Amino acid sequence: MLATLLIWLYTLFMCYVYGGLILDLTRRCLRLPAKLPALPLVLVSGLIVLTTLASFFSLFVQIGLLVNLVLLGGAVAALWARLVPLPRLARPAALLLLVLALAAVVVLENTTHRPLNPDTNIYHAQAIHWIESYAAVPGLGNLHGRLAFNSAWFVSNALFSLSFLGLRSFHLAASVLFLAALLFFWDGFRALARGEMRVSTLLKLLFLPLAFSQLGAELSSPGTDLPASLLLWLLAVLWAETGEAEEPFHPLLGVLLASFALTVKLSAAPALLLGLFFFVEAVMRRELRQAGALAACAALVLLPFVARNLVLSGYLIYPFPALDLFSFDWKVPLQRAVDEALSIRAWGRFPRMDAAQALAMPFGGWFPRWLADQTANRQGLFLAAALSPLAAIPAWLARLPSRRTWFGWLVFCGGTLFWLFSAPDFRFGYGFLFGAVLLALAPWLAAALRRSGLAPERLTTPAALLVLAYLGFTLVTSFEPATFSARLLLPADYDRVATQACALANASVSCAKAYNACSYQAFPCIPGPRPWVELRGPSLGDGFRARTP
Repeated sequence: MLATLLIWLYTLFMCYVYGGLILDLTRRCLRLPAKLPALPLVLVSGLIVLTTLASFFSLFVQIGLLVNLVLLGGAVAALWARLVPLPRLARPAALLLLVLALAAVVVLENTTHRPLNPDTNIYHAQAIHWIESYAAVPGLGNLHGRLAFNSAWFVSNALFSLSFLGLRSFHLAASVLFLAALLFFWDGFRALARGEMRVSTLLKLLFLPLAFSQLGAELSSPGTDLPASLLLWLLAVLWAETGEAEEPFHPLLGVLLASFALTVKLSAAPALLLGLFFFVEAVMRRELRQAGALAACAALVLLPFVARNLVLSGYLIYPFPALDLFSFDWKVPLQRAVDEALSIRAWGRFPRMDAAQALAMPFGGWFPRWLADQTANRQGLFLAAALSPLAAIPAWLARLPSRRTWFGWLVFCGGTLFWLFSAPDFRFGYGFLFGAVLLALAPWLAAALRRSGLAPERLTTPAALLVLAYLGFTLVTSFEPATFSARLLLPADYDRVATQACALANASVSCAKAYNACSYQAFPCIPGPRPWVELRGPSLGDGFRARTP
């Protein structure tokens, strides 16, 4: 845990400096008010900036010691030149501070567990190992299709894995984003204490325990489900705040969050509509400087993502072979890309059913069976999202709170439909499902509490005590006493799994022995032999291509 705390300090320091730099630069360019956004939003912005910069670097060099030194040097220089002010932290009430402290302890405990996401052993760890070891490798998707699932989140993990220290590859990026989001949601208590009963206040208070209950098990894994959901929930709160008061930085933050969410997980693509709304709004207001800045920020976040796609797979977006514009010799064969896309959709419906059978079923055939296979909690969540128009439409017509807010709800509903018809694995849909439900219900709940005559500040203590009790329960039930002493210094490492040698057309690599699991240590490792794949040159960094028949 000591190493975890030290890496947290290093990562949060870097995020704060680079977040402050990009936001202050925007403030100067757009002549915005001098005050920067809240600290957690600065941290998230910094994480996006650092990941984007590392993604650019990853096209040319491995992400390791050199890149960390360059970025750390930039951070130190920015502080030396006083380009970034030191954060000013208001002292909260003792009870609220206790909630925050206990929440951080729960995050620390769960972050140091062994990774629980099964996909971590299948390809997450290997994808990160490639980024740590080589610049973007041409045709890596030929070696293993999932290694071309080009998530910027793997770049984030590689950047802060500090594998060059020789201790292990740390995978703590999820906990850093979680801490920033936690701090943002925790501010809902302070808003109540200030007498604010807004939709955004309730969203923050509701998302805080939801983050632990729905995403807490993912804290120890470098998977993409947790960051995608958190980014969408942050975006939902930001959107609600823009409908309540003038927030000069929110258009930029909304564009950054929406663009970055797409690079983390393609299922977050509908969130781009919110970013597009901010851009169109700026154009309609003839604020062309702001519109240009928003477009530039989105382009800068997306450009290295697209470039890495081209290198890893030969496609602009993989596995979407409809965007087939290039003919690199390392390009993943079209049929394999098509099969990869279809397998994702089939797996989301029925993981253990033959893909052709799952995809051949009409909606009326697969949907009832899929829904029946879900747990009662998940069925309830899906039903709540499906029925959310019953709450949203009357409130929309009554302008409760504002029609702008309901556009956000529409986007989250559209995102839910996109998830349902693309890959309806429930862990892929939490971001949009909970966003749609809470954006529909929070305005009614806020209105009811205002009409009740209860002063918001009187609700602060009961709400804090409820969350405190839940966090205590979460800590007790998630605590792992058997591994505690081993985790006091270092967090749990990636699993060690058995592998065996297997062949490519002109080389040999390691292959999984069971469940397609490679984990991290055996490298490079793939699920099984690839006799149709060959190295493009003498080094692994030269890439891979499929042999033509």
